[in-house]
Amino acid sequence: MGKTRSCRRTEDENKIHDKAVKMRKMTDEQLVHYVEDRVEKARSEGFNQGKKAAPAIDTDKILEKIGTIKGIGAVKLQEIKGILEQCK
Repeated sequence: MGKTRSCRRTEDENKIHDKAVKMRKMTDEQLVHYVEDRVEKARSEGFNQGKKAAPAIDTDKILEKIGTIKGIGAVKLQEIKGILEQCK
């Protein structure tokens, strides 16, 4: 087979085409590893973005409001404080 004409494709289309050809030539094992790596990268990037976007927890304010609830004493407040510090 002769070489296909790529004069009708833009530079971006050529890059996409080359990447697609490379993926089609991968073995099953290589393809699975490639997809798993991409998924893991997307997860970690999404997790890091979510972590940056999450507001900071002000444990003192939370404990102050919880302390006003009838029936919650100093011991329970310390347990709640421990739980909140673990979540940070």
